[in-house]
Amino acid sequence: MNNTNGSIDRLAIPLILVSLPLTFMDLLLPMYTMSLGYTPVQITGLFSIFSFFLVLMRLYVGRISDRYGRKTVLIAGLLLYALSYLLYSYSKDIGHLYTARVFQSIAGVCLSISCFSMVADLNNNLGHNYGKIGGYEEKGGLVGVALCFIIFNYSDFMDGWSYIFKICSAAALISTIYSIIFIKNVKYDYTNTKFNFNFLKQNILILNLIIKIFTSIVSSIFVLYIANKFNSDLLETGIAFLIPAVVIAFAYEKLGKISDTIGRYRAVKTSLIMLVLCLIVLTAIKNIYTFGIFWTVYCIAVVLLDISLKGMFSSDIMESRGTAIGKYTMAGNIGTIIGPVAAGLLFQNNIALPFIVSSAAFAVMLLTMNKWFNVLSVKKS
Repeated sequence: MNNTNGSIDRLAIPLILVSLPLTFMDLLLPMYTMSLGYTPVQITGLFSIFSFFLVLMRLYVGRISDRYGRKTVLIAGLLLYALSYLLYSYSKDIGHLYTARVFQSIAGVCLSISCFSMVADLNNNLGHNYGKIGGYEEKGGLVGVALCFIIFNYSDFMDGWSYIFKICSAAALISTIYSIIFIKNVKYDYTNTKFNFNFLKQNILILNLIIKIFTSIVSSIFVLYIANKFNSDLLETGIAFLIPAVVIAFAYEKLGKISDTIGRYRAVKTSLIMLVLCLIVLTAIKNIYTFGIFWTVYCIAVVLLDISLKGMFSSDIMESRGTAIGKYTMAGNIGTIIGPVAAGLLFQNNIALPFIVSSAAFAVMLLTMNKWFNVLSVKKS
């Protein structure tokens, strides 16, 4: 794909439109399921099945992306999102919710692999372009949050749920039509394109898995920690949640530029230092709004780390990029399955323990960076 930025810029409209419910989803889905009268096990199962299909489909979708093209997989993902949102809007029982969740999971795999592979195809300004992708999705999520406030202001929760997801389904269909018209397809000769990991790529993949374990440990108990530490109401929790969401939505692209400018190795090192310090400080804070400020810095560090690692991994991959991206993101998804389980066990013993353990883990990664990376080759990327 010999287009420097145009192909990525054209993804803005479809990504913003299809991402409308993705920010409020984790909050509203448990509330909606509880309002239908289902048990905590059935509710948490919605998240487990989502993660399971993320892992299951990564490699398969990556190979399809290499064989049939990025646009083909992108369109499939957008259509599956439209279908899943429509199912959510009509779901009144757990079976329909689980079905919608499966379609949403597969759609997420298609969308992420197709978009990340498009960036890898450019092999130019990787951090900047990965930042653009993330920024589009975050901005779509913010629009979705605003949509929630408007709809729930004029309807009750059950009707509002249905209205929101009907609108989101229509938006996903519009994004599909736009992509069919304006997004160009890229395919590769699939013969003799088996992707072989070198030592550096293997280490980055493993490191991504480990990092996702500890970032998901922290993120999965965020609301619980605030509720227990500060005895906060829903408004205060929402403010602490929205501050980083707004900042990240507009900082994503700039963080990608920083990663490209200072070098990905240095960006990883900087972000790990920020994570260690922020997690230590967060456990000592006694004011929820101060917590929200430092939580924002923590989230910035997580995004910078993610963009930089992704850029390291995808740089100089000359073939089977979709398959390679599938393996990378699959490793991260495995980490996000393990992390919340560990978080629950740690949180039961001490509410600050997930932060302390994660801070220690990031400190170990920081001290062993030279062993994880071939420093000279990484600095070139």
